[in-house]
Amino acid sequence: MEKGILTGTLESKLAEMLDNAVKLKGIWETFDGPAFKITISAVDNNLGEKIPEPYKTTIRDLLTDILEEQDYEEACMKAADFVDGLIDIPGIDDPTEKMIFTGIFTVISGLLAKINTD
Repeated sequence: MEKGILTGTLESKLAEMLDNAVKLKGIWETFDGPAFKITISAVDNNLGEKIPEPYKTTIRDLLTDILEEQDYEEACMKAADFVDGLIDIPGIDDPTEKMIFTGIFTVISGLLAKINTD
């Protein structure tokens, strides 16, 4: 079982994405990929283990959808449902809350899709 919320595969995929996005000069380019992997693993293991179940599993599934399947729209809708179930905004009814979270995650989905095409 993974210590944090990211699987080893997701950590590697995220490190690879960062390595491709960040281009350093000279010999530093050789080391940035492994440095990203080590940093991601350390942060995930130290912070991710503090997230209790069932939240940890749900977040891991959402991140899997985003990073592996790259189905940003579906992942963001799942994330909106997840957050809507956790947060109750005083003075706003449930259908309106769901619309707010869906709107926020739709914007995130569009940004992720844009980043992926650049």
